[in-house]
Amino acid sequence: MFLKHLVRDNTRPAVKSVSKLVDNRSHKQKKYISLMVVPSYSTGKTRTLRIPRALLHGTIMCMLVISAVFTGVYLRSNYFQRRAYDLDMSLSATEERYLEFRAYAAQVQDGLIETASQIYAELSDSEYRAQTALHRQAYNHQIELESLLEQIEEIERMIREFDEDRQAVITGLSTRAAVIPPVARLLEQLEESQALLLELSLIHAVPEYEPQTGIGLMSTVGISYVPVTYDSVHEHLQLLIGELEVQRKLMESLESYRSRMDTYLRNFPTLWPIRGTVTSGFGWRRNPFGGASQHHDGVDIPARTGTHIRAAGGGTVTFSGWRNGYGNTVMINHGNGVTTLYAHNSRNLVTVGQRVERGDVIAHVGSTGLSTGPHLHYEVIVNGRPVDPRPFMREFHS
Repeated sequence: MFLKHLVRDNTRPAVKSVSKLVDNRSHKQKKYISLMVVPSYSTGKTRTLRIPRALLHGTIMCMLVISAVFTGVYLRSNYFQRRAYDLDMSLSATEERYLEFRAYAAQVQDGLIETASQIYAELSDSEYRAQTALHRQAYNHQIELESLLEQIEEIERMIREFDEDRQAVITGLSTRAAVIPPVARLLEQLEESQALLLELSLIHAVPEYEPQTGIGLMSTVGISYVPVTYDSVHEHLQLLIGELEVQRKLMESLESYRSRMDTYLRNFPTLWPIRGTVTSGFGWRRNPFGGASQHHDGVDIPARTGTHIRAAGGGTVTFSGWRNGYGNTVMINHGNGVTTLYAHNSRNLVTVGQRVERGDVIAHVGSTGLSTGPHLHYEVIVNGRPVDPRPFMREFHS
């Protein structure tokens, strides 16, 4: 079935024309539109529908509006579908890029973790090496410090020994200076030289150290060095080396003077010829054989026959033989106008012109000549005149 607006169909003559069905003159009819429903089969009955024009127009308008709305909705829906599709495609691409970025980020994170692990390992290894180096350096410093302290102790010991030896030599020389004039003069010069060297050593002392309990040479002014750090220990060592150098110069000066004194020390008669006690001294006494007073030019020291008689000093034998009243006699020239005489010997062991050293055995104790018993008659003759031997007799043979 379909609708038509007063359409003429030539193939169906049975249908009346619209002009005949509608009265054009009728005002009421103008408000309606007639629709004729013609069935598609021949036996059907044709129907006519009267539809108000306003309703038809409204319906058409509604249909147009609805069509426009549906068209708009469709177009809008299509737009949103395309928009959604585009967004979905964009989201898919974004998601794909996100997944790629996430994979890349994971890869970068793994690389960073690996790099961090390597850096940590390198830092740990560097820290370990640094700590090992510091420990090794500290150990080396400790060893070096201990070595320096040992050197300091050894140098201090050497300084003490030098100082003790030097003082012993000077003291030994001083004991002989009173009876050896040349030695006394040289000893004065030696003491002046030693004092000058000591003064110079004190002038060059390091000033920044505080005075405390002193050791060694610097103790003469109360200066001490307390080793606390490596630098202070090293400075202390350098100062001790300087002090040791001063001691060396002192010893060189001492040896120089001692070598000049050596001739006097070796030759000058300061040794007891024998150990014993003087029973008859130098000077006037009663003659044991005649009772008259006479001058005794030497000292008598009793001893057993055969006791060794030693040269009181080095020199040259000028007499060895028998002498009236003295019996077997030995005389030694020590130089500088000094001669010693050893008498009443049981036996002489040296000959004239022989060189003897201080302490050499030159004869044996006896009782030859005018003697009341075995003893040694010992004289010291200076420039041809006998003098008291006692001031010369300073030490015994060891």
